[in-house]
Amino acid sequence: MDTSQKEYDLLIVGGGPAGLTAAAYAIRKRIETMLISEDLGGKTNYHFTLPDVETHLIIDGEELVSKFKSQLEYLDFARHLGKVTKFQRIGKRFVVSTADRTFKGKAAIIATGVMPKRLNVPGEEEFLGKGVSYSAMSHAQIFIDMDVAVVGDGVPALQAAAELAQIARKVNVVGVPAKLIATPLGKKVKDSGKAEFFSGYTVKEIRGNASPEKIVIKSKKDETEIPVRGVFVELGYIPGTAMFSRLVKTNREGRIVIDENNQTNVPGLFAAGDVTDVNAHQVVIAVGEGANAALSAYNYLLTLKP
Repeated sequence: MDTSQKEYDLLIVGGGPAGLTAAAYAIRKRIETMLISEDLGGKTNYHFTLPDVETHLIIDGEELVSKFKSQLEYLDFARHLGKVTKFQRIGKRFVVSTADRTFKGKAAIIATGVMPKRLNVPGEEEFLGKGVSYSAMSHAQIFIDMDVAVVGDGVPALQAAAELAQIARKVNVVGVPAKLIATPLGKKVKDSGKAEFFSGYTVKEIRGNASPEKIVIKSKKDETEIPVRGVFVELGYIPGTAMFSRLVKTNREGRIVIDENNQTNVPGLFAAGDVTDVNAHQVVIAVGEGANAALSAYNYLLTLKP
């Protein structure tokens, strides 16, 4: 293992929209920066398409992120591709380890993102990005006058259904319990006249050819098929904070709590993007948060003694 003790001004863990933006802004400020990630691009590497449907309505910030990605690909001295195995604070410094390298920095930004909770049923992986989505906020506008399904058992599923009810022809809501349907939000979805609820059901399979064509759902009593063009899985997210949970303050969902400067409860440690308690899973917001974190880290570094 390379245990070189070169000290960087800033370490960035995560190469998605927030991490890439933070790195680009830090480099512009002439901060000695090292970004450590398994890949570059994060969720922007996954493109959403639907056969015979224009996807230009998706505003995803991909072009902006791709420019930051290209910059980091060129500046190979500012990046290391590898899985982070350990993150420590030793004294007043941060130490990040991978299988073959160890990096030390005066400040750090956590931008490890989230992973959506999956159904783990046949067809889900096959149609991911081809009609299966984990974000109605990002992809609802594609499904104008189409039949869709929303799968989930909590408020996020109802929120997704409410958004889709304004666009889709019919919204099949699978798994939301009756007690939530009786809430004001649930009633709003029901009163749209476009929603049909399947409480007590789970998805068994997603079927189709180039894209979803139907879902198979089952309950304790029966099994049925529902024709759909899109499937929105709204089961929530798993934030990438397991490695940092003993060091930083997190909320009940496991997301890192930050202030308006993207500062965590640890001096010199910042966080940006979906991994934080900022309530939006949008690339353009992650880009802004990454820039803010980098500028805040720069201001922090100015306060340190030479």
